[in-house]
Amino acid sequence: MKLYLAGCEIPAYRSLLAHEDYPTVALSYWGLRRRTKFTKPYDLAEKFGESPEILIDSGCHSINAKPNSDLTDAELLDIAEHYYSVFIADNLSRLSYYVEFDAHQLGHEWIRKQRHRLEPTRDKAIVVWNPDTGREGLEQLCTEWANVGITQAGVDRLDVAHLLPHLAKTTGTRLFGLGMTKTAALEHGHWYGAASTSWISPSQFGDTIVWAGKELHRYPRRYKDMARARHKHAIADAGFDAEAITADDPTEVLRLSVWSWQQFTDHINGTGVTAPGNTHAGEKADPIPEAVDRLPQELRHAGVTPAPVKQREKVPFPGLAVIQETAEDGTVGRPVLKTVDPGVRNCDRCYLSSSCPAAQPGSACAFSLPVEIRTKDQRADVNAAILEMQAGRLFGLRYAEELEGGIINPVLSGEIDRYMKIAKTVEESEETGFSVKISATQKGAAETGLISRLFGRDEGEQARSLPHPISVERAAIETGFVDAEVIEDKAA
Repeated sequence: MKLYLAGCEIPAYRSLLAHEDYPTVALSYWGLRRRTKFTKPYDLAEKFGESPEILIDSGCHSINAKPNSDLTDAELLDIAEHYYSVFIADNLSRLSYYVEFDAHQLGHEWIRKQRHRLEPTRDKAIVVWNPDTGREGLEQLCTEWANVGITQAGVDRLDVAHLLPHLAKTTGTRLFGLGMTKTAALEHGHWYGAASTSWISPSQFGDTIVWAGKELHRYPRRYKDMARARHKHAIADAGFDAEAITADDPTEVLRLSVWSWQQFTDHINGTGVTAPGNTHAGEKADPIPEAVDRLPQELRHAGVTPAPVKQREKVPFPGLAVIQETAEDGTVGRPVLKTVDPGVRNCDRCYLSSSCPAAQPGSACAFSLPVEIRTKDQRADVNAAILEMQAGRLFGLRYAEELEGGIINPVLSGEIDRYMKIAKTVEESEETGFSVKISATQKGAAETGLISRLFGRDEGEQARSLPHPISVERAAIETGFVDAEVIEDKAA
């Protein structure tokens, strides 16, 4: 992946990147237009020299981000004409790539028709995917154009991360991330190139960006003192003036940011997360599969009578199965819904295929998750595994904290709180108890005895009565009056 650091329409940023010999930069035409009236030609060769590699962004994503633009359609048309006919035409030999003028205010049809202007320079032109066209529209662009751009807003709106590796491999299209701000999107996008202004956030917002521990750290302004003290040794080891950075020197802080983003890019390319760039735009890595081949738009909606729909037997979705329970005596019980391995994931479409040790082209996933939660014991085992996993993360962060010299890591504190919440939830779910509640109501005359009060007079008398009648003689013997003469009143 080539990371184009944007913002070069501002002379200070352009000079800093030139001083650092950064190889790939980006310039926003819309941002430049807000700084100059173009009273004289803007010569990229004069501004940048023979290096670096330059990507020109039309900047329309900034216009599209404001639905209620102050610009009229006529003004936008004039700006688009200047962009194509003057700015791009005059600098075509110096720039490496340029992004189409995709102002949504002018309508999708206007954008599509303007693409005929890109035909002579297909190897340099980048067409931009509109999320309104869905994944089908993205696939169609990749089959027709050598360079396709996807904005950060488009990535956030539709989850297409899993689709990008497949498109890059099967169509040979070079994918460009435009206006990228999230490192996760850069890591898992299979980009040929990406443009970002995030590197200048230390100058704009007072952030601190530093590469340490094989990870790109970005701290907001309120944490900058803690961050700079924590990574002071890493900053000094990289050859920067740690004292100047602690003192908030703007040039040194930006130099650190440029270096950190370069390390992040090298890390991505070194792990093989992104697809390698294509040497020739016209070459295709593999033939386009039939699943992506579709009829042109005008034929799909030309009044063709649809064929009758063939009805098929309904089956559960992949990953779900209905299993009939059978008792030990052979009695068939109720149907039970269970999760099973869907068997649809394959290495060619998996976003982890480039780093997975078991990945093989054209093969199904080699792994499964044999988890079953049907009993209390099974649930307890899963809860214990989750606790162990969280504890492992916690102690790993603790070790990293020690390696950094004992500087307090706020992330570790958050993970401790999370562990305690999980532990409390697990403990509460495993608690067992038994309770009995008895309610008694008495009406009428009071009865003596607890049983009579609770269960009624009849039950109380029965509880007080002997199980079998005892004769007078027997009672006398049991009480010990054996020497007395027993007189029994038969009438009584």
